[in-house]
Amino acid sequence: MDPCGYAPTTPGIPTSEFSGVSNSLDKLTAKDVMQYGVVSVEKTDPVHRAVSLLLDKGISGLPVTDCGKLVGMISERDLLRLAQKEEYLPGQVADYMTSEVVSVDVDDPLSSVSLRLVNTPFRRVPVLLHQRTLAGIISRADLIRVYREKLCPPRPKSGTALLSEDAMRPGLLTVFPDAPISEAMDLIVRRHITGLPVVDEQMILLGIITEKDLLNYCLHPFPPDATVSVFMTTKVVAFDRKADLDLICECLIEKDFHRVPIVDQGRLVGIISRSDILRSRVAAFRR
Repeated sequence: MDPCGYAPTTPGIPTSEFSGVSNSLDKLTAKDVMQYGVVSVEKTDPVHRAVSLLLDKGISGLPVTDCGKLVGMISERDLLRLAQKEEYLPGQVADYMTSEVVSVDVDDPLSSVSLRLVNTPFRRVPVLLHQRTLAGIISRADLIRVYREKLCPPRPKSGTALLSEDAMRPGLLTVFPDAPISEAMDLIVRRHITGLPVVDEQMILLGIITEKDLLNYCLHPFPPDATVSVFMTTKVVAFDRKADLDLICECLIEKDFHRVPIVDQGRLVGIISRSDILRSRVAAFRR
């Protein structure tokens, strides 16, 4: 039996059920799974721009294009290898890119794309529109997500609605109220987030500090040693971990913020964003 509890030979699980899953996967192609709006660089861009994008986006490689056509890849491994030997690396992306690129077509079946990512060392491959124009990118994680949804669908809860704890993300980025304001600024910029929960040592939610709060600090002359507590918002909209997910969805539709903290007896245990709820209901767009 596999980790999801499904096996074709297990009593009580009809073989036809697995045939249906297999058939539905066979119909999927690269364009059904790929990430659109892929981050890329032009071959004439300065190489330092590629380095900055790799670091800022937390990715391991970038497609290189020439007027929208894929002409190569530039990876952090390639750049790291060069940086180990040279102290100064000037020039354009074209000077450092790899021209031999493993790619797939938008109409390639999912099984073919999966084999490509299993049999090569790459974690992601560019997706081309009829083998020419860069259309997107597919990573191993993208494929695993699709197989997970098809092969191991979430067990329905008998007659119960989804709760906040079903969609929340644990492992939060937080900040203490006595932290310098520069710490909050650094976290928000580096992690590409819109706000940070403010907690004490017991993870009791005290407030939140947002991009707007930080801009207010920047626009007014405040002491450089100001702390988060001076600028944080103390009236925070938060939900219990057992709250109905529909209520949170309505809140994020009506209010002008992107995420809400989730608490358990006042202690911060997670956070839910608009994208988290959308991800929990992505199946509605595939029917």
